[in-house]
Amino acid sequence: MSHILITGGSRGIGLATAEAFLTLGHQVTIWALHPESVDRGLAQLAAYQDLAKGLAIDVGDYQAVATAAEELASENPVDVLVNNAGWTLTQPFLSESPTYWERIMATNFWGPVYLCHALLPHMVKRGSGAIINVVSDAARVGMGGESIYAAAKGGIISLTKSLAQEMARHKIRVNAVSPGPIATAMLDENAATENARHLIEKMVQKVPLRRLGQPEEVAAVVVFLASDAAQYITGQVLSVSGGLTMV
Repeated sequence: MSHILITGGSRGIGLATAEAFLTLGHQVTIWALHPESVDRGLAQLAAYQDLAKGLAIDVGDYQAVATAAEELASENPVDVLVNNAGWTLTQPFLSESPTYWERIMATNFWGPVYLCHALLPHMVKRGSGAIINVVSDAARVGMGGESIYAAAKGGIISLTKSLAQEMARHKIRVNAVSPGPIATAMLDENAATENARHLIEKMVQKVPLRRLGQPEEVAAVVVFLASDAAQYITGQVLSVSGGLTMV
């Protein structure tokens, strides 16, 4: 039984991933920004209450992440880190502000950096571990209306490959899962305006399978990359996008 830490674990892909790991008998800790979000997530996972825990934390706050990671590592070392927390709005680049960019970067770029920096020393000490970064095909093919989000996720793709090289000698694997358009609450929130709906519809039209993906379809790939079946896989970016990206 492994201990899995999932950021952004209270809904969407994160919640589906938590349930997938719990179904296999693993211990799971979910992190989310707000206490009420954690509570809602744990309520959805009530069938696994002996294995599921949660904590409200801002992944864009390095000191908070470092403190929580140290406490977690001392109580129950993390075997698998899933950097899933993410947020964006679909809107034109020229309408955005530096304040908005800072929030995008804090959640989508600095969050994974902070988590890796805080937890990797413990994995190195044990000589084992796996990290799965949830990125986005917006970073691989570009996405109008999500320029800074795509840039942040592109940075995490580069981080994934670089850390995979550094950590291989410690028997720590680092991979990324890259979803395309997935039916989540965040996608619904992004479709709040007519312009955003149009951009999302155009994106779905580019998907060869002609449909939105489901959170469970992404979760299945995360679980695979964390498993022993993937023990010879590191530094890879695997798209779950209905063929939107083919590389």
